[in-house]
Amino acid sequence: MTTYRPLTDDEAATFHEFVTYAFRPQAGPGAMEYDPDEQHERDRLGAKRGVFDDDGDPLAVCRHFWFETTLRGATVEMPGLSAVASPPEHRRGGNVRRMLEGSVQEYHDREAPICALWPFEYGFYRQYGWETANRYVDIACPPETLEFAAEAADAEAERTGRETGDARWRRLDGDDWAAVDAVYRADTAGMDLTVHRDEDWWRYRRFTGWEDDPFVYGWGTEDELRAYVIYEVSEGDDGRELDVWEHRARDHEAYLRILAFCRDHDSQVSTVTLHEQPDTVLPDLVEDRGEVETELQGGPMVRIVDVADALETVGYDADGVVTLAVDDGLAPWNDGVFRLDVTDGVGTVHRVDDGADVDAGLDIGALSQMLAGYAPADRLAKTTDLRADDETLGTLDRLFPENDAAILDFF
Repeated sequence: MTTYRPLTDDEAATFHEFVTYAFRPQAGPGAMEYDPDEQHERDRLGAKRGVFDDDGDPLAVCRHFWFETTLRGATVEMPGLSAVASPPEHRRGGNVRRMLEGSVQEYHDREAPICALWPFEYGFYRQYGWETANRYVDIACPPETLEFAAEAADAEAERTGRETGDARWRRLDGDDWAAVDAVYRADTAGMDLTVHRDEDWWRYRRFTGWEDDPFVYGWGTEDELRAYVIYEVSEGDDGRELDVWEHRARDHEAYLRILAFCRDHDSQVSTVTLHEQPDTVLPDLVEDRGEVETELQGGPMVRIVDVADALETVGYDADGVVTLAVDDGLAPWNDGVFRLDVTDGVGTVHRVDDGADVDAGLDIGALSQMLAGYAPADRLAKTTDLRADDETLGTLDRLFPENDAAILDFF
């Protein structure tokens, strides 16, 4: 028999030992001694949980972040599951599964409709109902490839009639978090699943690194910041690399200013790498697309916590009725048949008998992707276990159209 519960302050060393060995195995078990006085503020964020045996010995640990986000017009809690770790002697015994069950139950108790995580392996979490929420692309090029950016930014300013005035780049620190957050919110307005960041998240997860802090610069006037970049410079296989962790801009001119800022590192680095959304315009801006390497990456994963709650919480732009047979092997309250009735943009969900007529059958992962807007139903019918006729797929496409959604934070 195992118990899922919060870790006490006295068990912080256990959490540190499990997580350190899980993500830095080269150091060896217990190699990095825990000193509470040396723990960074970023390590104090979130809520630590664990699974324990009958003797109170820890078997596995994890951390929860209580994020808030937007999903199809509704502001919702989206817990983030992180730092899942178990030592070798307790693996292959179902302990991580029991911790996932406890975690999802806790999310359910908090009435959170969805949750998210970054996987170490997609297949591992897919078997427990999580599915890809969004993807992103890594774009790498020599800084000289961005030569066009400064002139293009000036032309865009002239086209829009915007006065750049005394706008300039300046170094930022944690005390500038509110100004940076304003740019972040402006750039991600209308994008679902983005984390609503607070001061602590900015200070200890964006302005702060695990070992070395990144560089943060902002472009704009003293009154208004219009763009920012968070980056580090590292040694790559072909010379130094300017790795831009994150960049956000209020408008296209400000985005071009970011590219020009990266170009101005040509005397210091041989490669600039930016993390962009799949619909990025950057490859179409450069003169020679052959100089730009674009690599599509898998992003975080999302999971519905409670089917009825999730489908009744979000808003709809179309009306319709559909009966769904949902398979969920981790959360029994989601396993069954649900009738969704959307009238005037408001959804009502009722559980119905298993013998009722079903319009579509799918597992919780496919439903999670459909709700999150990762892909429309007709595409999911090709890539997941979604089973429905063409008429039902059309109804689902109207109720759950593909939308702009991305979890941009790593946790």
